[in-house]
Amino acid sequence: MKKIIIALCIFVAVSCFLCGCAVRHGDFTVLSNKMVRLSEFELEKADRDKDVVGEDVRHIILFIPTGGPPTLEGALDNAFDKSEGDVMTDAVVSSWGWWVPFIYGQAGWQVKGDVVKTRKH
Repeated sequence: MKKIIIALCIFVAVSCFLCGCAVRHGDFTVLSNKMVRLSEFELEKADRDKDVVGEDVRHIILFIPTGGPPTLEGALDNAFDKSEGDVMTDAVVSSWGWWVPFIYGQAGWQVKGDVVKTRKH
């Protein structure tokens, strides 16, 4: 019986040390952090890059973050840099984080969707 209790305590301790969570913030029809004029552009007829994923990730080492907090704007910029666009359609936005206490962790934003270029230059 004592071995079972010790094994259970070890399992609970390890489970607590490997914590993490993910939050889905929603689905968006159109998402951008750039100034765009969609009234002068036919979005539904535009060429698009499908399933582009943009992320803004920060590492946490010994409780010390390696930069400022991750942002949705950073994730959008990353997606637009990958596909040279400025508007994301059918976007799914989520944030996440995980950590091993006192050692290492990550936190970030992720945006996934189709990217469209509306600007001519």
